[in-house]
Amino acid sequence: MSYDEFKVFVRDLIQREDLTNHGLLPVPTLRRAVGSRIARAETDAFLLRMHAEGLVHLLSHVEFDRLPAAVRREAVCTPDGQPFYWIRLP
Repeated sequence: MSYDEFKVFVRDLIQREDLTNHGLLPVPTLRRAVGSRIARAETDAFLLRMHAEGLVHLLSHVEFDRLPAAVRREAVCTPDGQPFYWIRLP
């Protein structure tokens, strides 16, 4: 999956009400939808790039530390380790 294909894929998922919570798409949901089409590191790089380009906003979870460890591991993290759980359109 190319970066351009990924951008369209993410935007399409965010617009699905059955996958979002008030327009917020959980990163674990995106990971399940992407499956094995691209590697986890590439997914993370693409999401961080989209965020940097202002195409999406990455947001933290209010109670991130209370999420199960398996769910926390699915968050996308910045190079300095800040976890983001939610994706939304600007």
